[in-house]
Parts: sequence; structure tokens; C-alpha cells
Amino acid sequence: MEKAKLSVVKTKNNAIEVKIVFENGKSIPIQKFNQPDPLSYNNKEVEVVRESGAIVAIYLNGNEIYNRDKARATYNDRRHSKDQTYYNKLNHFNQKGQQQSISVIYSKSPYNFVPLNEKVVFTEPPPDFDRYHLDRYTGYIELSIEAKTPVYIRDTMTEDEEKRENFINSDFFSPGGRLRIPGSSLRGMIRTMVEIISFGKFGFFDDRRLYFRGLADKSSIRKEYQNIMSSFDSNSKKSVYKMSAGYIYRKGLHYYIKPATTFGQISKSNAEEYINDSIKEFTYYPYKDESVLVVSGHMNNKKREWIISKPSNGAADIELSSQDILDYKNDSNRNKKVPDLLNIKKGEKIPCFYILYSDNQGRQRVAFGHTAMFRIPYKKSISDHIPSNLLDREKTDISEAIFGKESEFASRVFFEDAFWVGDSKSALMGETTPKILSGPKPTTFQHYLEQKDINLQDFPKNLANYNSDTNIRGYKLYWHKDGNDWIETEKEIHKTQYTKINPVKAGTTFRARIRFENLSAVELGALLFALDLPDGCCHKLGMAKPLGLGSIRITPKLFLSDRKMRYEDLSAEWIDSIKEADRKNIDEFKFKFENYILKNIQSSEKSLWNEYRMKQLRVMLDWTKKPSNDKTGYLGLGEFRNRRVLPHPEKVI
Repeated sequence: MEKAKLSVVKTKNNAIEVKIVFENGKSIPIQKFNQPDPLSYNNKEVEVVRESGAIVAIYLNGNEIYNRDKARATYNDRRHSKDQTYYNKLNHFNQKGQQQSISVIYSKSPYNFVPLNEKVVFTEPPPDFDRYHLDRYTGYIELSIEAKTPVYIRDTMTEDEEKRENFINSDFFSPGGRLRIPGSSLRGMIRTMVEIISFGKFGFFDDRRLYFRGLADKSSIRKEYQNIMSSFDSNSKKSVYKMSAGYIYRKGLHYYIKPATTFGQISKSNAEEYINDSIKEFTYYPYKDESVLVVSGHMNNKKREWIISKPSNGAADIELSSQDILDYKNDSNRNKKVPDLLNIKKGEKIPCFYILYSDNQGRQRVAFGHTAMFRIPYKKSISDHIPSNLLDREKTDISEAIFGKESEFASRVFFEDAFWVGDSKSALMGETTPKILSGPKPTTFQHYLEQKDINLQDFPKNLANYNSDTNIRGYKLYWHKDGNDWIETEKEIHKTQYTKINPVKAGTTFRARIRFENLSAVELGALLFALDLPDGCCHKLGMAKPLGLGSIRITPKLFLSDRKMRYEDLSAEWIDSIKEADRKNIDEFKFKFENYILKNIQSSEKSLWNEYRMKQLRVMLDWTKKPSNDKTGYLGLGEFRNRRVLPHPEKVI
């Protein structure tokens, strides 16, 4: 700890300004000094804990009077003060909309999910690509894209910009100086929409095993984590650790763990003489008898540190499998400040903790980490929570038939960039700072997995997690918002997490074109159904969608090519063979697609939008009847830890 003094003064604007003044005369301002009478702390001598130069805790007479993490949590809870009142005891519904008998308390979020389809509608692979087929359709669709809220897509950086340290390019996407929405962004958005509405396979996802740690979690993973990492010894009446310790090293492209002779804990007071007190992050130090002292970092009320003894001569080294290595690399939630145990120099051995276990297929696996209570992977991967019929690689669905199937056949639709026609400067809002783009990740199983058979009595201990037999929730979409509350006003907090953007204004219009070749009536109908949404509905595109940016309204015009006329008359021009289809033609194509899907899923509904999962999609797309912003924000940190689950979209309105 460092000795310092508090400087607490009232400014001309009656605001309280708090600084830490160190013995060398340098000072650091403190944000969110939440004390009842802050002025009474002026000129008090304190002890300060710092990490990488930043103040994380302040002590007065041995009592903690400031904690950075608690101050952040208080700030976040205040920003989301309305969260505290948003607790609705609602009836739980399954994918078919059938009411279940158990009530739960629901969460809220800027996103929600369109449920997975139980049946998959397959189709025939596309015809040969060597000719135009008379029974199919070729032409293009002109798109008018109106921004209902500000929209932002980041521009690429030049070579000089990439070399500039910490440089943020806030420009809107504009290669060659022309403001545009890239065709690839439109293609990805529409392909996902086609996949949903056509009851297709669940096409694109990152199949990996997620990691968890549940030391103090209120849900099912706490007990699950404890059972994996320790067991209860009835003789000693104490918990016995199941994990082991050793040293990880690399030989060529292979990684191994050399077990240690023993490992254990010592009191923090006994370890202090070996520890450099200025280092507050994870590190390790040489200890007695070739042992290593492992220090996990600063933690309030911490009483013990870990010791790993020298390597064992008798135990065989443990080789990490390629899957063990891949799982570790894919743990995107691991704190960037902790060491990467796979980033090992030749001849180097890094202390680690590990555990041997069997995955869901009975294969022996190795989980490992830098501290004793390390993060461990779930036994099941994401694909284990997707029904097998939604992963069928042999058959072709409508989305694949239109957009192409890797290594089998190419796409028959081609998305051009959408250009802003006019002066780019008049379309842009100007550089600004959006609120922090952060929130729950797929590890948030109470949101991302279907939660069934839960009740208030055991909630949240009975929640399904990634080791459970349950499905993912479905397709993640973001709610529409009014786009009026996304600019950050308190930029001094979390400085390193902010970015800069220069979005286009609401009301800006872009023009684009989608060319298509040899589509069947059903395939063309699917494309038009995904583009031409019901009245009042909009798509979402670009960055900052959780904050409300990116709502767009697409108006399509269909142009069909008469290929027979084009090739029978040598004097005919391209323009002569292209005719604009009227509204009736568009509706006819959409109707053929709709009937095809309803017939194949054996539905008695007259409209595809009446199917339960399509109702959820429409709710998410509805711009005119979108929920109020207080229903689609992030929960405060304190309430988020209670593991509230998301209702289906129609229960949010």
C-alpha cells in the first residue's frame, strides 16, 4: 500500500471533487466517492492500493472507504435504476405457445430470441448453372433503405491509421469517399432472415465449449463447480480438492503438464516477505526448496496464497489434446490481465493447476488454469444444444439453395453496396461517443438456453446450464428503440472502454440492388418475404444495435428479365428485356413461398405470420409497437447476478 492524503473540496458548481495526493506531490482524481459526508474526509491520511497505476481501493485507519469495483457497480445500478422495479411474475410458455403451470421472475435485455423451429423445410438443390431456365426467374431487386434511427458501420483503416497507437477510426463506411452500406452486411442480415422465415437449419454459429466458474453463483453451476473441483471427506469433515498442480511446458507444437510433488496453501502473512507489494495482479515468486509461490492478485480479506512444490520425478507428464488446447484458446471471457498458459517460450515451465475429467462422450480431458479455482469448460459444446435435424449437412434448405452451400454450389443472389446519393457530410451526425457496448455473453445460460420445468421455490438453483439437456433459445435479434438515448454523457468513467463513431442521421436513405439468377417462385418469394416486411416492421443493421441504432426500413422493387426475348432478338437491348413487376406480382411470389412453408410444416394457419415462432419474430421487428426503452435495457449488475430468465418476445410488450 502507498501512503497519501485525501483532498476533498466543493467546486463553484457545488460538485464534490475528490483527489488522492501522494507523498511525491502527484495527485489522481477519484470518481464516485460515495460517502455520506465526503467533505469530512478532507486532508485525511489514507493508504492506497493501485493496479497498473489505477486506484482500486482506499483505506482509512484500516477500514475500506473506497473500492473501484463497488463504485462501478453503484454507478451501473443508478444508470439502470428502473431495473429494480421491472420484475414481472409471468406464466412460462413453451415453443408452441402452450402455457405452463409454473411462474418465474423474468429478466430484460436489449435482445431476445426467435425460437428454434421443430421441423426443417428442405428443398431440391439448385439446377445447373450453365444456362437460364425458362421455369425460373432472373432479374434484380432495387432497394430503398431508410434509416429510422442513426445507423453506423465502421470504415476500414488506411495503412497509416493502423500504425497509429490507440487510433479509433470513427468514419462511416465510405471507400473511395462514397458513403455506403456494404453489400456483405445486407447479405448477412437477409440470409439470417431467410433462414428464420423458411424454417431452415440453424446455419451459422461458433461451435465451442464455454467456460464457467461458480464459486459464489446463486444458480445450479455453483454446486456443479464445487463437485468437480472438490469433495467432502467424512473423516476429516472437510472439503478435499480434486484438482492438482504442476508446470505446463511446450515441446515443439505439443503441450504437456509435469505434475508437482505436492501443493497447498500458506497464510498471506507468511508469504508477504516473498511478495513485491507493488504488484497487485497475478504473478508467482520463487519459494523454499524449489517451490513456487502463486499469488492470484489483490482481493479484499484475502487470507491465503498457494504454493506449488518442485516437479515430481516419478509421475508421468500429461499431454494436452488438441481439443483441450482449442477449448482454452476459445475461452473469450478469460480476463486479459491473466497469463496465457499457452504462450510459453522454449524451455519455459509455467506453474498451473489442472484437473482430469471425462467429457459428455466419455473421453478423458484436461482442464487447466493459472489459479486453483480456475475456469473449467462445460462438458457439452454449443452444438450439443441444437436438435440434430437443424444440423443436417446432407440435405439442402431454402436458405442454402439461394445463398449457396460451401463446397457444393455457389450463390444465385448478389448483393451490391447501398449508396447514399448526395453530399456525404449532410448525412452524417458528426463524431460522438456512444455508451459502453457491453452486456451478457453466451455464457449467460439463463438467457441463451431454454429454461423449462423451473419454479420459484428452487429458483435459480434449478436453472439449466450448458451441461443440461436443453436447447439454445434460438436466433438472437435486438429490439428496436427510439434512438434517442445512446450518447454517453459521463465519459470520464471507464475511459478505455469507450469508442467514437460518426453515424448517419435518421431519415437518411440509401439505394441498393440485389441481382438474382434462376430462382424458383418459392425461392424468389422467400427473398421478397424477408425484404418486404409487414407494415410497421423494420430490420436492424450495423453497430450499436443494443443501444438502439441500426433500425432501417427496406422498400423493394422487383424487376424481372425475359431471357427468352433477350436471346431470340439480336437487336434487343438489356433494358428491353427487363420489366418492373407490380405490387400484385410481389405479393404472388410471397404467397407461393408462404403456402410452401405452411404445407411442409403441416400447419393449419392461413398466414405464416400466425405461427408461434413467427409471431415472436414479428414482435421483434415491429418498429411502431416496440417496447418502451425501460423494458429493453440491461439489468443492473446486482440483479443480473440473480440469474433472471428472458420471457419470449410477445411477453415483453
